[in-house]
Amino acid sequence: MSASIYPENAVPPSSSSGSLPSWRSSVTFNMRVDQDDQEVALAGMLRPFVGDQMRAIRGTLETAAKNATGELTLDFKRLKYMNNVAFLEINRFVRWAVEERPNLKIRLIISSVIPWAMRKFQVMEELYPNVSVEVYDKALYPIQSVIEDEDFVRVLRTQEKIVYNHERKILHRHGLRPGMKVADIGCGLGDFAVRLNAEYKPEYVTAVDHSRAFLKHAQAHARSLGIENIEYQYGDAAALLIPDDSFDFVSCRLAIQVFHMPDQLMKELCRICKPGGRVYITNEMLACVTGYPDQDLIRMGYRRYLELSRMVGMDFDIGVRTRDLLANAGLEDIRSDLIDINNMNTDPNNFAKVVESWIKFCGDVAASASADPVIFEEIGIGLRAHVSAILSDKGYANWPILAGSGRKPERLMR
Repeated sequence: MSASIYPENAVPPSSSSGSLPSWRSSVTFNMRVDQDDQEVALAGMLRPFVGDQMRAIRGTLETAAKNATGELTLDFKRLKYMNNVAFLEINRFVRWAVEERPNLKIRLIISSVIPWAMRKFQVMEELYPNVSVEVYDKALYPIQSVIEDEDFVRVLRTQEKIVYNHERKILHRHGLRPGMKVADIGCGLGDFAVRLNAEYKPEYVTAVDHSRAFLKHAQAHARSLGIENIEYQYGDAAALLIPDDSFDFVSCRLAIQVFHMPDQLMKELCRICKPGGRVYITNEMLACVTGYPDQDLIRMGYRRYLELSRMVGMDFDIGVRTRDLLANAGLEDIRSDLIDINNMNTDPNNFAKVVESWIKFCGDVAASASADPVIFEEIGIGLRAHVSAILSDKGYANWPILAGSGRKPERLMR
């Protein structure tokens, strides 16, 4: 059984069983109570001026604690903002629950979207033995520190340029038009948002990424160009702090492949897309990389690359599933294109720099995963053979990426 409550000054949005209600701009927060799963979920913004304004929340939490057996879950991963007054009231509730129900375990699910609150919640875990804190998005991005390396950032800009030079030729076929409201999820350094802003003149762009380092680069780049209609947000792609049905065009480029819950990410992309709008994704197909000479070495290297990536929850061959991902998300009018990057249609020197950066990337991933050193050795051999093929006047080398999109039906079941 589920129930929802709202602040007195809020207009309750429509709700559907089993999911959080849709947000409207007039709603400060919403709450869902699931008595069967013994879970209370809060979403939106908690910004009371005084503790009394949290009375409705405190009352619901206390009722849930009195009725729960074993463990009560407080799910805060969709909170976009929480001030200190709200935190203190939640802390008072936890202290009350620990005293009133000493045998009840309390599980707090939070995200890194509110970093200061994350630190304070973790203090609760230290103070109360029966309280546990789970940072929801901590395990979702296992290679984030690797890709935030400054050397990798420089090469990533080159990679973005290479891909967009080919991609720009197909975007119109996937529904991108001037004047649209666009969301770019997993925006990285923000180059795609900047380029489509110049070429397609969207009404505005919201670009979201889980890397604060990347967003810092993206914001600085946009400011240097005098761009004012791109909003960069820090957030988790699997639990976006964005209202339903908000954008005409939702893109997620080379990001699903580094996320171990692709179906959940697709669900979020579809949720924030307007009915009739399009969801556009791109992903690599590294099992299809080939080259000449040393074709066998190149293929061996990328097989081991895929093996390593899957150890940490990534799948750099998920591009082959593009049409399946779009169809399973409930999208229609599915379109797909092969972005065939090779050393005959791309500057070989830039292409080679990108592949060389993957060797270091694999070394860092291998170290973080405590992988067999033989795996990294064979990756290095194969990728260096790929680099040689790219730079050879008589050679051939490719890098295939599959792009796909689908239209959100007027009524998409979630």
